[in-house]
Amino acid sequence: MKLSVKASFLLSGLVLAVIAATSLFLLDYQQRAITVVIKQDLESEATTLAREIRSFVDENLNDTRAIAGNIPREPLASGNLEAVRDHLARQASFYPRFENGLFLLDANGNFLTDYPHHPELHGQPFAHRDYFQRTKARERGVIGEPYVSMRTGLPVLTFTAPIFSPSGQLLAVLGASVNLLSTSALGEQQQRKIGQTGYVYMVDRNRQFLMHPDKSKILRSLEAGRNPFLDRAAQGYEGVGETVNSMGVPVLIASRQLPALGWVVLAQLPLKEALATTRNGLAAVGMFFFAALAVVLPVGFFAMRRIVKPLEALEHAALIISQDLRKAEGALTRPFASSALDALRTMRSSDEIGRLARAFFQLSVRLKQTLSSLRTAAEDWERTFSSVQEAVLVLDSEGKILRVNRVAEDLFRVLREEAVGKPWREILAMGGSAPEDWPTIQTLKGSGRFKLTTSLPGVPGRFELSFSMIQGRREGKGFLLMVLDVTEKIQAEERIRDLAFHDSLTRLPNRLLLADRLEQAIATADRNNSKVGVLFLDLDDFKRVNDTFGHKVGDELLKQTGKRLSACLRSNDTLARYAGDEFVAVLMDLKDPAEAASIASRMLESVAEPFDLSGKLIRIGVSIGIAVYPEDGLEAGLLLNHADRAMYRAKGRGKNSFWFSDGAVVDDSLSAFPRQ
Repeated sequence: MKLSVKASFLLSGLVLAVIAATSLFLLDYQQRAITVVIKQDLESEATTLAREIRSFVDENLNDTRAIAGNIPREPLASGNLEAVRDHLARQASFYPRFENGLFLLDANGNFLTDYPHHPELHGQPFAHRDYFQRTKARERGVIGEPYVSMRTGLPVLTFTAPIFSPSGQLLAVLGASVNLLSTSALGEQQQRKIGQTGYVYMVDRNRQFLMHPDKSKILRSLEAGRNPFLDRAAQGYEGVGETVNSMGVPVLIASRQLPALGWVVLAQLPLKEALATTRNGLAAVGMFFFAALAVVLPVGFFAMRRIVKPLEALEHAALIISQDLRKAEGALTRPFASSALDALRTMRSSDEIGRLARAFFQLSVRLKQTLSSLRTAAEDWERTFSSVQEAVLVLDSEGKILRVNRVAEDLFRVLREEAVGKPWREILAMGGSAPEDWPTIQTLKGSGRFKLTTSLPGVPGRFELSFSMIQGRREGKGFLLMVLDVTEKIQAEERIRDLAFHDSLTRLPNRLLLADRLEQAIATADRNNSKVGVLFLDLDDFKRVNDTFGHKVGDELLKQTGKRLSACLRSNDTLARYAGDEFVAVLMDLKDPAEAASIASRMLESVAEPFDLSGKLIRIGVSIGIAVYPEDGLEAGLLLNHADRAMYRAKGRGKNSFWFSDGAVVDDSLSAFPRQ
């Protein structure tokens, strides 16, 4: 779509938007004003009807008291019900409003007589009626709850008045029954119309309809929730508002209370009818809107066509320049083709568009130079990225892969196109489960830099994952992940560590590791309230074997002796080569020194067995000195000294025996020895 067309639509839209906004504002103002007036009318209607019903009730109560005052006491007291009934007939002609009848109940609530006469009710108990109970309790006339009359089958409202004897004794209760549907009662009011479809109605606190245009609803209750405003009104609310009635129709509604009676008068008008004038106004605005559109759009198009004509010339020049920039690489002999210059030359505008054309001319030249430099830099970066000998992955801020180099493709056996867009954990796991120590994206965002040594599920060896945060312009913060194979480095470190702490001949712990194990054993004994045994061993006759058979045989003898001695220890004990043909055993967590003697006995028996060295059976012995923590010392060095001296005492007593630091034990036939 051309700029002139867009500008025409924009201008037309602005004009029409102003018209529409103004019209809608005025319509909204009118609607709110009409709503206020209608609500006031509804409130006035409800107030007037409530006043009329209150007057209707008061008049009926007064008439009922007047009829009760005229009842002849003597026939009533003597039981002359026919005379009483004749009197009720005369009273009914004077008070035609009580067209549903007049009746009398005795002091116990039993039916005496009525007019019109219903002999079948004579003697029937009516003491359960609320109007009788309240009249007797209050000793004055009341208004009963509306109900369906047993005598007439009509919805009625009963007014009562007590009849007392001259002595003040209750003789009877007069009931005057009004047909709620009668025009002399509420029938006329319930036919009131508000507008075309609005009406008034009345309910009690139980949401039971006492008056309604639909007679079938009289004395029926509306369940809670069907009309929210009616629910509030039944709880005592007075006022006006908007609601949805039980038929689902939005209405404006007003309520007025008759608190003495427990009744609520309501007046309502459908919202659609109330706002009919506004809808008509909205339709008129719509017609005016389209009429204005038919006029404004052509005029705006013609005006914009003249305004943007210089821009079309600039567009033509820009297209020529764009085509020139897309030509094969190489410097141009001139900035633009002659056709581009002609396009700019025909532009006679000296306003902002002309200045824009000249600026665009200079910008395009610089743009080509810049694009050439950027292309060269991108090629250099791509060569550098691909030549790195470690696996490199570029991640976005959510840990998804943006780029991988060739080494990463080979290491993880994945093509670059397949890796892009996938989480880095998925690619490094290669279909397996990612180790739990791999960092989450939240960890990376919090630290900025992260490094760990781990294994890769699909690649043997150990690898170092190094994360560094990078700042991007489009994607925001991302990460650079480098994966280094450190298997050989770790193996070399482990070999160095093994040589530092183990004897090169027997592969047993050396003095350095022995000192650490002994310190650990002492610390464990302190925690567990136990003991530590230190056995200092020296091979008997080893020098003779070494001199006789050579160092090679001697070395083999040391290795086999180390294996035999290690087999005599428990899993948590330590055997170390101390020096030459000397060994030291650390026994952890001893409960009694006799355990150390038992282990020493097994060592004596093990070493006493002949050794097969290059086809020669060679026998040697071992002298063992035993020191026990904490009895023989509280420090590692002191325990070793005491065990060394005990070993020399054992060797001095005939060799091939063991001796405790503070007493001699030389009988190697026993499995355990008490301390001397």
